[in-house]
Amino acid sequence: MCILFHRRIDTFLGTAPPAAPAPGGSEPPPRYRDEDARRASEELGRAAGALAGRLAVLTDDDWEHEDPRFPAPRPNLDLLTRHFLHDIIHSLSEVLNEARGTGRKAVGSHG
Repeated sequence: MCILFHRRIDTFLGTAPPAAPAPGGSEPPPRYRDEDARRASEELGRAAGALAGRLAVLTDDDWEHEDPRFPAPRPNLDLLTRHFLHDIIHSLSEVLNEARGTGRKAVGSHG
């Protein structure tokens, strides 16, 4: 999620490099349950740290930048980031509920 959000920021601010073809052709990514949890945790920590650093250096103009690809009223980077953080909170809540064995959906989850 964090790596993809870096790309969304680039696209939103108009600084995205041309899209490169995905390595490995059309092979689907591994299923979450098949990934090594320790490795995934380390990768997530690095990606989250890099994203936090990037968000910390955005200017006021960056935060207010509106994406011209959308019709008016256009969302700005501030709104996009708030939705991203909201998604992370829901994902973590669902994981914690599953780990506790409650099987409950996250409070306010959509689905």
